[in-house]
Amino acid sequence: MNRGLAKRTVFESREGMRYFKSRIAYATRRGELEVHSFAILTTHFHLLVRSPEGRMAEGLRRIQNEYVRWFNRRNRRDGPLFRGRFLSRRVGSLRYRRILVGYIDRNPVSAGMASAPEAYEYGSARHYAAGDGPLWLTRTWVERDSAERVGDSAFTWAAYRRAYGARGAAKHSLAQQRLEHPPHAVDPLDELVHATPRSVLKWMRRKAALADGSKPGLPCAVASSVSLACRCGGERSSWVVRVGRRNEVDLWSVLEVGLLRDLACLRWLEIARRIDASSTAVKRRYEIHRHEIAGRGSYPDRLQGIATKLLASLE
Repeated sequence: MNRGLAKRTVFESREGMRYFKSRIAYATRRGELEVHSFAILTTHFHLLVRSPEGRMAEGLRRIQNEYVRWFNRRNRRDGPLFRGRFLSRRVGSLRYRRILVGYIDRNPVSAGMASAPEAYEYGSARHYAAGDGPLWLTRTWVERDSAERVGDSAFTWAAYRRAYGARGAAKHSLAQQRLEHPPHAVDPLDELVHATPRSVLKWMRRKAALADGSKPGLPCAVASSVSLACRCGGERSSWVVRVGRRNEVDLWSVLEVGLLRDLACLRWLEIARRIDASSTAVKRRYEIHRHEIAGRGSYPDRLQGIATKLLASLE
């Protein structure tokens, strides 16, 4: 994806949209890109792509450079138009790939440019709904995957909506959180979503044991959903652990810190801001989390239950 310099408009006319899409078409003909989903808005664009020949950077560079030259000639201007090269994230998980299809579709709706994904003229959802589209849009995987997920023998728009439109807000937030995180080689999302509750707990124990203070990893849950799940506990006021001789700590707050760190993958400062505490207090609660998760009391059971429900919401 990329957006305009200083958030300026980049695609200001139908001619601009058409020209940008023609550059994508040429890139696919050259074998540089294979496009599965897209949305072109006035200030930015999103593409879910695969590069069969490993030439994605070359293809995207050429698309952007050719469009900027066209735009500048047409508007009698010079200089850069996009804020930089482009932002790319490797999609190493089937679950995340599915989330991204819905995320890209929802962008025009979130921006107030369309009432529904299929109503937006410059997005791939419109083509999937109509059963047509440009030759450069590779429809094979999306159509096969959506039909298989809902148990249909052939692709339909209804199958597409059920496959990629369910729980849209939560998945949209997760995709945004992941875009803000540095790239990671390993994505545990597929493994965790389909894992048993005991396997989820085992993974979280392993994650907590590492306790890497600088690289929290890729988010597998939405931070707001984590906080909501932990703050709605019916026994919140009575669930405490004694630390030292006199101090008691609310385990719901400990649980929230643990899940925000290990499942939502927030940094220490991000957690501190979210729960309105100091970074020192956050790290202290995380140490309690590490101790409690290794035990056999009620803490691992509740952690396991909440984490499993959060992951199930991504189905």
